[in-house]
Amino acid sequence: MERPQTGPTGPRRSPPDSSAHGFERQSHRLGATITFVVIGLLLAGVVLLFVLAGDEVWRYFRNPTELRQLVRGWGPGAPVGIVLLQVIQVVIAPLPGNVVSFATGYAIGFWPGIIWVMAGVILGATIDFMLARLLGRRLMRYLMPEDRLARLDSVIIRRGTFYLFLLLLVPNPVGDLTYYLAGLTPLPVPLYLMLVFIGRLPSNVLECWIGSRAVEFGWTEWGILAAVAVAFTAAYFANQGRIARLLERWSHIPRRPRAS
Repeated sequence: MERPQTGPTGPRRSPPDSSAHGFERQSHRLGATITFVVIGLLLAGVVLLFVLAGDEVWRYFRNPTELRQLVRGWGPGAPVGIVLLQVIQVVIAPLPGNVVSFATGYAIGFWPGIIWVMAGVILGATIDFMLARLLGRRLMRYLMPEDRLARLDSVIIRRGTFYLFLLLLVPNPVGDLTYYLAGLTPLPVPLYLMLVFIGRLPSNVLECWIGSRAVEFGWTEWGILAAVAVAFTAAYFANQGRIARLLERWSHIPRRPRAS
């Protein structure tokens, strides 16, 4: 029998197999690369739009009534486009959904806007959930590092459904990746969609409502809105760790001792 190699402090352990970790890192890098490419293409499209039709874009921006008439003139294409745009931002998690909600409210008004925005959220959340349920960790390796996935897995197992609901309700570092994480759990689809609707509705209502009111803004109001958005964004990025810890703490529901 072959004896294990020994060293000054006892038996030497064989070095861990780095091939699995290498594959995970490559998968995560590929997923990040795809995301950055898509975001870059969208930004390039926006820049190209301003280059080719900048004056026309600014004219509609300064005259939101004309913009709403233009969008409503697209007929069924307008809501389909809004839903698809929302689905894209949900499936490609790093894209900012609050911008989509605000722009939708600005372009078509609050009530039609919130209906189509939430339809896109539900559809995109369903796609994410089913992809994760079908592909499991093979998909998740492209979206986040394995150590972070394992940690979130353990927290979700300990905290349960209420923790998932908090991730949907409160802005947090996990963001839209929550939809994919939910697909790794045995959560029933109807309950999941109900949590998504209740959790995502408040923020989308607020953003869509602000967008619908922004048609009456002057330069002062736009400046205030921009300053508030920058302040909230800076506060969020500066406190992501605290937010994550608070959500874990809030989701802890102590069990009552059983009566003897």
